[in-house]
Amino acid sequence: MKLLFVRHAETTANAEGRFQGHADYSLSARGRAQAQLLQSRFLLEELAPTHLYSSPLKRCAETAEIIASPWPTVQYWEDLQEHDVGVLSGLTWDEAVARYPQIDRELEESRQFAGVEGAESLQNRRERGQRVVDGLLSRHAEDDVVVAVSHGGILQHILSGLLGANRVWGLSIRNTAVFEFDLDVDRWSMDGEARLTTAQNKIVRFNDAAHLD
Repeated sequence: MKLLFVRHAETTANAEGRFQGHADYSLSARGRAQAQLLQSRFLLEELAPTHLYSSPLKRCAETAEIIASPWPTVQYWEDLQEHDVGVLSGLTWDEAVARYPQIDRELEESRQFAGVEGAESLQNRRERGQRVVDGLLSRHAEDDVVVAVSHGGILQHILSGLLGANRVWGLSIRNTAVFEFDLDVDRWSMDGEARLTTAQNKIVRFNDAAHLD
């Protein structure tokens, strides 16, 4: 199976330095241009997905709709949406400090705001990331080409699940960056040497946003 994850294009909130989480912002003009560049890249590569998934939040849905004009209908999947940052949603740091002076910025940045009122826990994010991986592997066959449009925060948990890591690695993901994997679905659950060879499961590109440069 060919599996590609894409982070959404830039939003108005990205441009203004706002926390998003479940706050539902549209793409900025720059973001729409980024998505068009990615679409052009995929067309040049003759990428032909059999399935296209997206987070239902606007920034992913709009990105998916732009890149998907020649592709299958978008299927919206809630597990692909960004983790909730609770009461910080829609705020800049200056606004957050003024409204919630009790929040320890250094502590919350270190744990990705999991301690903020209403935020999704780190454990739940990790479990949801693994659920996405398990769902994709169980739904799709060897010949499928799958694209999933998601968010920078939850993608770190999804990628950790896919790579079989027992921890989540911090990664700065650019808007419209692409992660592409070739997976041997038929042998995915096998043990022993099947998990040790590099011939069956390959990282093709990782955090690749060359189309923006």
